[in-house]
Amino acid sequence: MTPRTKRLFAAVCLLSALTTACGPAGAPRETGRDGGSGPAASPVPRPRSAADFVVPLQRYELTSRQYAQVQRARMAAVRQCMRRYGITLATPAIREVRRPHVPALVGWLGDRNPSRYGYRGPAGFQADRYASAARGGTKALFVPDRYGGVYEGSAGVFAGRPVPPGGCHGEVMRRLDQSGEAFRAALEDRAIVPWKALADIEGEAARRVASDHRYRQAEQHWRACMKRSGHPYATPADAEGDPRWAGSVSVTEEEPERPVSRAEIAVAVADESCREEVNLPGVALALHIAYQKEAIDADATRLDRVKRLLDVQLGNSADILGAAS
Repeated sequence: MTPRTKRLFAAVCLLSALTTACGPAGAPRETGRDGGSGPAASPVPRPRSAADFVVPLQRYELTSRQYAQVQRARMAAVRQCMRRYGITLATPAIREVRRPHVPALVGWLGDRNPSRYGYRGPAGFQADRYASAARGGTKALFVPDRYGGVYEGSAGVFAGRPVPPGGCHGEVMRRLDQSGEAFRAALEDRAIVPWKALADIEGEAARRVASDHRYRQAEQHWRACMKRSGHPYATPADAEGDPRWAGSVSVTEEEPERPVSRAEIAVAVADESCREEVNLPGVALALHIAYQKEAIDADATRLDRVKRLLDVQLGNSADILGAAS
């Protein structure tokens, strides 16, 4: 497996948990107003811009700018710790994610400009999509093998100095979590930025949307539209994931953007038109909102801990960056 293939595989695995194409849904617990299974959805909106895609889970989140601040503090703290052992570690640059992942989550193509970029989107779109889904945590930190013991803590002593428990990784987590340790312990989430609970709810809602009869009905209308357009795909995921244009997707900013074929553009333009004709993104958004509300009601305590730990990290990240400047 090539390095690019590994990165693509990892990114696809990440996003597969957050899209409507990832498998069967859990058993719904309510009955919708239309008599079918699933929670009652709010009136179906017709989104026109990325700003229209607002879901309940976002009230437990940091903003893109705040997530970037926490990640910058993480990198600064890692450099500080490693420097104590005479190690100068190069860390990746962190920037604010420009495009949220919720529009892609519900299948809106409007921010990709399909007539020019097909499914790939403009430069940096895919990198933003994955970074947003992972709450800014997709930047890989490469530590040379000879320094691995300092970073992850397997070396008790290095360069005559004791290594902290868990190495520099553990020290950085403790600095970010300071005064929020009880929240961390209750969450049982070992990611530096605690986003597992958010991803769990987002992914489960996506699976349930995919199996909801209201979404399937809209998808059936989309399928008929695509067939009339000369592009007979079974699902939007099949159209977007056609192997013929998998190579045009760059999942990291370090990879060059690849040319988009005329065939991909033709399918993506027809796809966007059909999604808009049947309002597939609006149906998906209404259902995501309904299923997220249901999940939040059932898991409010865990989500409150996530939010409180994120707020703690945001405050501590400001202190770390202030000390580093």
